[in-house]
Amino acid sequence: MNKKLTKIGVCDDNIHICSEIETYILEYCDKKQELSVIEIYYSGEALHRDLDKGIIYDLLFLDIELGGNFSGIKIGQYIRNYLKNEAMQIIYISSYKNYALELFKIRPMDFLIKPITSEMVHQAVKTGIHLTGKSEAFFQYKKGRNCNKVYIKDILYFKGRDREVEMLTIHDRITYYGSLQDIYSKLNQYRLFYAHKSYLVNYIHITEFFYDKLLMSNGEIIQIAQSRRKAVREIQKEYFMKEIFEINDGS
Repeated sequence: MNKKLTKIGVCDDNIHICSEIETYILEYCDKKQELSVIEIYYSGEALHRDLDKGIIYDLLFLDIELGGNFSGIKIGQYIRNYLKNEAMQIIYISSYKNYALELFKIRPMDFLIKPITSEMVHQAVKTGIHLTGKSEAFFQYKKGRNCNKVYIKDILYFKGRDREVEMLTIHDRITYYGSLQDIYSKLNQYRLFYAHKSYLVNYIHITEFFYDKLLMSNGEIIQIAQSRRKAVREIQKEYFMKEIFEINDGS
């Protein structure tokens, strides 16, 4: 099977830490025979310039306490809010644990506490490559006599009505015959979940969770059914908190 090349960026103003992370990434990729290319940045300004030129990474190891005008927080906000890039997997690095609120809306993949170990980086690269592979997965559907497919990462939500399904993607709004339950059984592993019996939403396109509604990346608001609010809060906790902010002291 041909493996996809993974583009990895590392940004830390400490040259020694950048070198360590690069070594650990190369160790993992060599052991697992993963194809990767790594770019090192020693300042937020240098990284911002490349991002502004359209250079994009699959995984980005990003120090929070960068000096200068571009902290790790500002870089993350730029990626999510200006570039509108939800696919880049951001792994934050810090000497401190008290950044949860600032990072919450940036939706990082992981949060590593210094000193960085090889096991921490290996696990982050493993998870990042796995999630990057999922972002390239397709959803197939049939409209009329034609079989079509769309990247799952491009789907915002599905809306069910009678026997029809309306699928909103970042490019188009598509209606075809189908059922939300069939779609859910195929796609729940890709972080799609019910906000309402008529709405199946894609987690990566939710920019903000509220008690009774969700704000999507295109600005639409989807109401959370009263009967689903507790379940949605648990989903939010699982995806945001468990995977990002539970630090394994033994790692």
